[in-house]
Amino acid sequence: MKHYLQNFWQKIIAPKSKDENFARQEYILNILLVAIIFLIATGMIIATCNFIFLDLENYQNNSLPLFFILAILLFFIALYFLSRRGYSRLAAYIFLAIIFLLATYMGCTWGIDLQAEILFYVLVIVMAGIIAGAKSAFVSTFLVFLSLTIIHYLQEVKLISANRDWTTQPWGYSDIMMISLILFIVATISWLFDRELKKSLANLKTERDLLEIRVAEKTKELKIIQAQEIAQVHRFAEFGRLSSGLFHDLVNPLTTVMLNINKIKLDGKNQPHFDFIKSDLEQVSQASEKMREFINSVRKQISPEGKKENFCLNKEVEDAISVLNYKAAKNQVCLLFLADEKIAISGDAIKFNQIATNLIANAIDAYDNSGKKEKEVRITLNKGDDFVVLSVTDYGRGIENNNISKIFEPFFTTKSEQNSLGLGLALIKKIIEENFLGNIEVISQEGVGTTFTVKFPLT
Repeated sequence: MKHYLQNFWQKIIAPKSKDENFARQEYILNILLVAIIFLIATGMIIATCNFIFLDLENYQNNSLPLFFILAILLFFIALYFLSRRGYSRLAAYIFLAIIFLLATYMGCTWGIDLQAEILFYVLVIVMAGIIAGAKSAFVSTFLVFLSLTIIHYLQEVKLISANRDWTTQPWGYSDIMMISLILFIVATISWLFDRELKKSLANLKTERDLLEIRVAEKTKELKIIQAQEIAQVHRFAEFGRLSSGLFHDLVNPLTTVMLNINKIKLDGKNQPHFDFIKSDLEQVSQASEKMREFINSVRKQISPEGKKENFCLNKEVEDAISVLNYKAAKNQVCLLFLADEKIAISGDAIKFNQIATNLIANAIDAYDNSGKKEKEVRITLNKGDDFVVLSVTDYGRGIENNNISKIFEPFFTTKSEQNSLGLGLALIKKIIEENFLGNIEVISQEGVGTTFTVKFPLT
């Protein structure tokens, strides 16, 4: 039943204008027109019954002609269809003009001090302001003033005469009903306007809240994109800082390769059998393999992303340690890696490598200005029934209590601006949560040390 009523309301009353202000005016006008059509149709039914059941003389004395009532009914039906066809503003002006002419006619016929005429003029002004706009209210007020002035002048110079008999007669129920009906219409229009205005304000507040949410979401997306782009630059900058250590670690295996190759050249001239130089070639192969693995480890630090594959977590941690060996040695930090067993999962190896590298690098930096002589970073990798835990512990300067809740925020850093952008831990947290569906926790005490614990499910 409710559904049918809503459909009926949508077809009969609901405005079609896309503009919110015009829609509100159209809505009020449609309600007024439908109400008037209903009242006139009711009056016509009563007049028809009187025509049928009363004699002709009594009908002519007590009722309006049927054709006159029908003409008025058709006129307001035409205004209603004009409004529903998209010409609500034109229908509103015609509606106001009819009421204005009716009030003017009443003033010319019975005098400008007739109460019903004054109230009709008030109704015109109120309706003009609500269903046609504030400017129309002022225009209507001026026209009412002009109409009253002209009628008063014409009656004063005796060009028109008013029937003043109503001034000597007491008010009857019909007069009270007329005045009450006009006041009721004014009150109804004001109520409808206030109701629609509150609805518009509520919609505006909802749109504002949704806009704030969309702006916040868009800002968050832009920050993430910006952070990712800066992080890419940061990785290249970090690679530049690591390059001195990279070349240092490449020199030894490269020297071994060159020496053994030269030895093969010298010894091969006098040795007819290949077995004699087999051990030398094995050393060359091992040194070359070490160079290849080291270069691959560094390459992972500057790769933006990888692909989902089966990989060994232990191997990625070892690669991260290999890249950071020079940095650790330079800072006199011992890197200790402990793992119960080899752990293999399916995922993005490069992302996990970045997690391990970032946490280990931060642990090494934790000893800067710590004043401690023994420096150790302990990395542990353990597997539970359905989860993996990676812990990185340092015994450096620790983190201040008021900074622990901020360390995963973008652009927050406890290091100098020259050494950090404050993006590492924020991006690591994002990688852990999105790529590995895990979480990261930190426990720290000033002057004692810090432990970062990463936990994520086995896949």
